[in-house]
Amino acid sequence: MTIRLNYSPSSTNPVDTMKLTVIGCGSIGKTLANMLDGTDGVEAMYFVDRNKTRIEKLSRQCPSVKCADDYESAVEKSDVVVEVASQSAVKEYIPHALESGKDVIVMSVGAFVDDEFREKCKVMAKQNHCRVYVPSGAVCGIDGITAAAVEDIEEVILMTYKHPEVFKDVKYIKEKGINLKNIKRPTVVYNGLAKDAVRHFPKNINVAATLSLAGLGMENTRVRIVVDPKALKNTHRIIAKGRFGEIECWTRNTPFPDNPRTSYLAALSLISAVKKISGSFWIGV
Repeated sequence: MTIRLNYSPSSTNPVDTMKLTVIGCGSIGKTLANMLDGTDGVEAMYFVDRNKTRIEKLSRQCPSVKCADDYESAVEKSDVVVEVASQSAVKEYIPHALESGKDVIVMSVGAFVDDEFREKCKVMAKQNHCRVYVPSGAVCGIDGITAAAVEDIEEVILMTYKHPEVFKDVKYIKEKGINLKNIKRPTVVYNGLAKDAVRHFPKNINVAATLSLAGLGMENTRVRIVVDPKALKNTHRIIAKGRFGEIECWTRNTPFPDNPRTSYLAALSLISAVKKISGSFWIGV
């Protein structure tokens, strides 16, 4: 599996127009459709979602959006498969796409915390001459981390600050007996390894998985999650040190109104990725 954090064109030559299979019709999927509908680079988008009403509504707004009759036939007609649903969707759908020789873009990168699954995808991608692309998502600085990782990185830390509302349905919070309503000031609710953070917060901290893949790995990247009742944006601070020097990067994201767990920049990162894959000019490492 080739995991590209800031895209090179897949395989050989850029694609003039692409057909996409998009798994998930939530906030990011809808933004993708609205921004790419009618553009030169994308001919059609076949959406897969358990809630077909969402797709039907989106197709009325975006003519290039189609409701896939079934996932397998959609993949067969597509050039690239895009996942914007969940970690479980990655495990359910992505292996078939790789087996079919299709490049994939994975947003729920936390699925790769499973070492066996990650290795399985690597083998399938190599055998079928395709690639896995991982967008930088809701953080900046991933390009610098991947460059620094060419030599030695000593330390990588991610600090994430979000509003309590974001964590209201998180099982880990409930199990720890944390009452979000009682939090009046910035409070650390998790401090540990990226590997565990991704498992405990599967819908909140995919950036930790991306950062880990770019740098020191899941078991050597530290994550601190802070609940802040005054937080208006989803904020991520990355600190990295190594032979290259030091990186400190802040990203303050505007969340989607209908899904505060997800940052708008994540959707823009995905759209940028699709455009790069279909284009002929690539900036960033």
